[in-house]
Amino acid sequence: MDDSRQTRADLPGPRTVCELFEHQVRTRPDATAVRTAARSWTYAEFGRETARLAHRLSRLGAGPDTIVGMPIPRGAAALIGIVATMRSGAGCLPLDPDDPPARNREVLRDVGCELTLALSPDDRLPGVQLLDDPTLQDEPETGEGLPAPAPQDLAYAITTSGSTGRPKVVGVPHEGIVNLILASRDDLDLIRPDDAVLWTSPATVDITMQDCLMALCCGAAVAVPRQGELPATRIVHEARTLGATVLDIPAAMVGPYGESLLPRLAKAGVRLVAAGSSQLDGRGLADAAGSMVVQNCYGPTEASVAVTWYRCLSSTPQRAPIGKAIRNVRTYVLDEELRQVPAGEVGQLFLAGPALARGYLGLPARTARAFLPDPYSPAPGERMYATGDRVVRQPDGDLVFHGRIDDQVKINGFRVETGEVEHALLQCPGVADAVMLVREDAPGGTAVVAFLAGTPSADEELARRLRERLPGHMVPRFYVWLDELPLNRPGKVDRAALAEVPVADLVYGGG
Repeated sequence: MDDSRQTRADLPGPRTVCELFEHQVRTRPDATAVRTAARSWTYAEFGRETARLAHRLSRLGAGPDTIVGMPIPRGAAALIGIVATMRSGAGCLPLDPDDPPARNREVLRDVGCELTLALSPDDRLPGVQLLDDPTLQDEPETGEGLPAPAPQDLAYAITTSGSTGRPKVVGVPHEGIVNLILASRDDLDLIRPDDAVLWTSPATVDITMQDCLMALCCGAAVAVPRQGELPATRIVHEARTLGATVLDIPAAMVGPYGESLLPRLAKAGVRLVAAGSSQLDGRGLADAAGSMVVQNCYGPTEASVAVTWYRCLSSTPQRAPIGKAIRNVRTYVLDEELRQVPAGEVGQLFLAGPALARGYLGLPARTARAFLPDPYSPAPGERMYATGDRVVRQPDGDLVFHGRIDDQVKINGFRVETGEVEHALLQCPGVADAVMLVREDAPGGTAVVAFLAGTPSADEELARRLRERLPGHMVPRFYVWLDELPLNRPGKVDRAALAEVPVADLVYGGG
């Protein structure tokens, strides 16, 4: 059975990001909306800036079912662009200006984008509108006369990697992100009007939409750090400097560093940390956090950022659950025949309800393969999204992540789940974080390689302990200790980077 407490219900009150934001502009004009180290904007000021840009974009052709590209790094300018684009009725498509220009042009061409926001002129981009154009001061500074998007109109689009080497673009409607915002405010206590949310993700990652829009739609402030990477030490500094009370951190960072990082964040004034993007090591997190709340969340870009949440407790195990679904979201754990599996058994997680994205823009066949007819829907015509993630539903209803379907690898004819090996590695003394890869270019031929962070111990001792837990073919042959495991842009362990570690660096570990 699914764990949704509601079917797809009509959301009361505002149903678009624009309606929620404009309500805050009217009712909290003097409250701080955006804060940087250099300056702050009240809701009235931020409302005027975004309205002027929205009117300009609208006159240039932006509107419902159009997309505005935005190759702008994380910062106040990007946030103005995101909100202004939505207020113009269009969907925004954040891009990384440091990505190869040919890749960005390809993405914009694939989605039919004819208008972009930028910080400087660029002939390689279509229809560039500059953020600092002085003539924007001549535009109206209220939302009157702007097109009002419908709940099913696109709010934003996010690029994800594609198996063909060509990026996919996921289009998310207002209804999806608004469902998360309302659940965050009313059900999960993720956001309060007196909060300041630290913007920790690149603009191109969908967590940006959750953090920034959640704050701006609920009367809180977005705390914008300086550009650049945000390692654990800098996150603490930025949280303290900007007065942040809520922030997101990749689970891959929380697990290894939680016992030292969380107390420092709590001392800096943070009341809530949300972790996601990968499996969270829940051991001791609640105790380390003290009165600060640690929430583990799960959700693919195709389902409006995050659809399940779990509050970490003192009793939380190492494999922290990803929790239960938010309002209006249905979760199914199904076998290969799309039959629901009993609690306690592994199956693929399928998602349904208003959180679902429209699909992959410009890729109808790919969309049809991932977004299937929902045979369990209470209403005809509903879809469900095949996540590709393996989960178990516990008797209490919480879901536990058990790896990707495509994490299965063949080793000497045996099927191996990488998550099982990684879980065993994490039980070894000194191991704070672990990733297993199969390297075909290893000395002596194809081998299981463990990449580890923590306090190094003898490879022979690791292999001995693993042989007590795993069959011989699953015990790594090589162990590589790193200061920390590399993370990619969305905050997950960068397996591609680990796959490029020179084979000369591999040392036989006796597996």
